[in-house]
Amino acid sequence: MAASQSDPLENVLETAIEEGGDGKISVGDLLDMFGHRSFGPIITLLGLLVVLPPIGAIPGLPAVVGLVILLFSMQILIGADHIWMPSFVEKQSIEASKLEEAEDNVKPWLKRIDRMITERLAWATGKPATYLAAVAVSILALLMIPLELVPFAVAAPGAAIVLFGLALVARDGALMLAGFAATAAAVTITILFVPWDKVAGWF
Repeated sequence: MAASQSDPLENVLETAIEEGGDGKISVGDLLDMFGHRSFGPIITLLGLLVVLPPIGAIPGLPAVVGLVILLFSMQILIGADHIWMPSFVEKQSIEASKLEEAEDNVKPWLKRIDRMITERLAWATGKPATYLAAVAVSILALLMIPLELVPFAVAAPGAAIVLFGLALVARDGALMLAGFAATAAAVTITILFVPWDKVAGWF
């Protein structure tokens, strides 16, 4: 199933909620839902999981989402014909009710953002830009791990990932360029605010 270019933010959330029904939505469900090669809609939804309340506040979720995005984007970069995920990753899930709650909380904002998205600057959404976006998304996914130590900071890479996803879904070059700018901002936040002594203690 492909995400629509019309109202892409609302579309990816509604699709996930409808397919999830009253139960849980797993990573494997998302891959089946949007197609294993549908880079745009999948990373849009995964980025939203980190950004939207109350989902993004779930402890450990950003790190799991970051791992999923990293595995996905790295395989896109090497031109894999079929995206592979370890079974324990595919089984990671979130309650559909949490997605519904998040949608209810931010639906007016999603509508406003969707109205600003349009097809433009086609040169910035071509194959080279898509490849660079996959590189940036891989970096952003890695940043989510140390940024869990900084309250609310995972929203920075999450928002950048959403921008890239929307740019690819809607072929919006302006959003693609905004995604690269947001990536630079997320890297800066990581360098300045992560307590690197604690990160070193993990090893």
